[in-house]
Amino acid sequence: MEHLLYLQRSHDGAPAITRRDHQLERKYFEVPPYPLVDGSPPVTQFEEKAIVDWLMAGMYRQIVLAALGVPPDSCHATAVVQPFYVPGQGDIDLIVCPKSAPHLAIALECKRIKVESVNEGEDKINKLDAVVKGVYQVNELYNGQFAFFLTYLCIISEVVAASQDPWNFPNRGVRPHTTPRQGDTKRTTFRQIVEFPGREKLHEDIGIIHLEIAQPSGLGIDKQANVRACAYRRPKRREQVDRVTNRVKEIMP
Repeated sequence: MEHLLYLQRSHDGAPAITRRDHQLERKYFEVPPYPLVDGSPPVTQFEEKAIVDWLMAGMYRQIVLAALGVPPDSCHATAVVQPFYVPGQGDIDLIVCPKSAPHLAIALECKRIKVESVNEGEDKINKLDAVVKGVYQVNELYNGQFAFFLTYLCIISEVVAASQDPWNFPNRGVRPHTTPRQGDTKRTTFRQIVEFPGREKLHEDIGIIHLEIAQPSGLGIDKQANVRACAYRRPKRREQVDRVTNRVKEIMP
């Protein structure tokens, strides 16, 4: 049996209710008797760049950095093209490095998976097969001219979990027992994400990190969300070449 340890942080933008005694009352992570909707798009509509920007620009940045094992004041840049590539040739989804240590840069290739809870036992899962392309891309990055200190494949699960009625808000997300409604219905959704397609072709020195963003209700993820991070496999360290370090210096504050 395999055990995975996730870091988690949740937030809830509960409104303040003024009682008759004029005292403010706030109730967080409470499942109301009516559906919560604010017109926000489901988390599954966020493309890789948008969801990575959301993670790294807000309160959940610290969870990602902690899972990577770098200090909380580390620098980062997203969707990096120049000075590593010319426009249209490619990009690096996320680069992270400790402050004042550009020679210890971490490069991440990110691929998202979309999961929607349907009922107590089933999910809809999409984009799982697209992870194969991420394996190819991160292998190409690792074996190419840019030898970063560490290289990761980052699997981001975007989870619509509003229908998980028996579960409290902070516990909503990819469930351990459910299976996809279509496709491989004999393995759980969680196991299929962990054993993603193409994993056997991933270079053994490349790390794997799993990030999960669960939308527990019909409210947007800026108002309510659960975020989890698990460094499933640590990458092998290698000496970063000077031309990469110099380019990292150009993009970091």
